[in-house]
Amino acid sequence: MSAKKALIVDDSTVTRLMIKKIIGELPLDCEFTESDSADKAKDILNGISQLDFATIDQNMPGTLTGLELASIVKQKFPDAKVALITANIQDAIRNQAAAINIDFIEKPISPEKLT
Repeated sequence: MSAKKALIVDDSTVTRLMIKKIIGELPLDCEFTESDSADKAKDILNGISQLDFATIDQNMPGTLTGLELASIVKQKFPDAKVALITANIQDAIRNQAAAINIDFIEKPISPEKLT
């Protein structure tokens, strides 16, 4: 079986490391691609042909929000599991995430929330 492909998008290096550690402790064969902005992640998406899951921060530097990137991910990889991980817990953000069929996880991140 081929390795799962994961995309981790967050402007915080510490958060990306925590997410990789949590996922790395699961019984999965997983290859990670990281980005510190939604704009850079969009470029990464153009160059890959498989994506199994993604974690995306909502508020990052650049022109795209996490929700906008999540929409792009779901268009290109409709079967990918996507989680918006954010400290922005407004109902409007939560509802937008639900509307595009992605999970909403509040920061701070924990193994229980992510898995």
